[in-house]
Amino acid sequence: MVLRVQIAELGIYNRLSRAEADRVAPSDIAFAQKSDVDPEDVTTFRLATLKYGLIVIIRCPKRGAVAWHGTFKPKRCEDGHDSMGNRVTSGLSGLGVHPESGNLFVSDYDMMSMWRRISGGGFRKVDAKNIDDGEVRAYVEWMKGKLRSPLQHGAQDDFVPEAGKGHMDVAEDCRCAAFQEGEAIYLPDRKATHAYYVKMGLKPWPYDPGGVYIRPENRGKFNPWGLPI
Repeated sequence: MVLRVQIAELGIYNRLSRAEADRVAPSDIAFAQKSDVDPEDVTTFRLATLKYGLIVIIRCPKRGAVAWHGTFKPKRCEDGHDSMGNRVTSGLSGLGVHPESGNLFVSDYDMMSMWRRISGGGFRKVDAKNIDDGEVRAYVEWMKGKLRSPLQHGAQDDFVPEAGKGHMDVAEDCRCAAFQEGEAIYLPDRKATHAYYVKMGLKPWPYDPGGVYIRPENRGKFNPWGLPI
């Protein structure tokens, strides 16, 4: 029997081995292996959320991306579409190339939402539609230079597209990671992420039962968890 090792598999093995040699916590390496968030970035997200009393929820990058954070730049906004408006996505290895510019990129961390602990218990929503604004900027600045694959844009939940324009929505198999005051929590699909929002009292969950984004002016037709009344 001939054993074949794919380049992507070798890249993952090498990255996780280097993290172990660099004395990244075994629990962070294990979380990286299932979430594809870089192991050092798992540590950074945990420390940032612990320092500021935050919950930061991100969409996990594509499978295999853990091998390439810090080697290739994360996917930038300009990499997302071609000049005709067609979406440009990364492949199964977590890498992508823009067909016109030739930019090579690794699947990035898409922030879903950000929350700050309040006195008396619970969390308040941080308006994170722009990572360069106000309160959000302070948190992201702390992580700047520490994340091997920095955040590229604001939170998906807070983005309101122009009327008639599309939204990312949330696919059924969308994997997310919640970093809650120093703890990393893996959410393997939309159902698990939705349940986490409900458990933690994070309102609103701005998607309908099929994961389609609900515009703010239409949310009165739904209860806080995106289910029809």
